[in-house]
Amino acid sequence: MKRFVLIMSLAMSISAFAGYTYTITDGMDFGGLTLTGTQSLLMIGGGGALLDVSEHSLAVIQNTAPYNQMIYPSGGIEQLDVRGYAHLDFSGGEVYEIWVSSYATAVLSGGTIQRLKTSQLVGLQVDPYIEIICKDWNYNTVTKMLTGIWADDSTFAIQLVDVANYTPTIDDITFTIIPEPATMLLLGAGGLFLRHKHK
Repeated sequence: MKRFVLIMSLAMSISAFAGYTYTITDGMDFGGLTLTGTQSLLMIGGGGALLDVSEHSLAVIQNTAPYNQMIYPSGGIEQLDVRGYAHLDFSGGEVYEIWVSSYATAVLSGGTIQRLKTSQLVGLQVDPYIEIICKDWNYNTVTKMLTGIWADDSTFAIQLVDVANYTPTIDDITFTIIPEPATMLLLGAGGLFLRHKHK
């Protein structure tokens, strides 16, 4: 009870931060937390066992404490479920597994994600509902391991998990490739050259 009161008082004292319903910072452990309705969460540290993002809620994960499966509470997130029409923006921190289902969407652009799985029936949605923003990626169809480089040049290795009777997880992902700065300079210079030539 004492721990619950401490967590709730900390959450309420800083929940106004950026207009989020909950804000999780360094040293905070939320245990299990469910977002419903239009609730929102900003996570810039700490961790928890289960974060359930449902209905029309929003979770923005920018950082967590390091995840260690052998020690609890240890930081990071053990299980992050995104379902209903909820949205996840994951740009940093550490999570063991993200599960995106129903009509939920997610943008993944950084951090450490060990496992990613999806469950959406074929035909429910035309476009992939997970966007991965990175510099490069590769998928091994045998091991179902997705590897690549985030925009900050850190690497990722995510085990994709398929759920029976649903589309393969790789088919639910669209990739947005961020060009290298040198490539952007060349493209910009080429555009200036073409513009100058047509004058």
